[in-house]
Amino acid sequence: MGPEPDETVTVELDCLSWEHGYARLLTRRQLGELLLRFDAMADETEAAYEAERA
Repeated sequence: MGPEPDETVTVELDCLSWEHGYARLLTRRQLGELLLRFDAMADETEAAYEAERA
């Protein structure tokens, strides 16, 4: 049996330039959707970069 999609997890974002980190509670389902959005954004950014180079 795999992880429960409605289980709550803590996601923490931190950058050296940030004064404080950022933490948020999400369900595993929400985290998966967020990661898919990030993937789509990365694809769009790469396509735009390649179009500028052409």
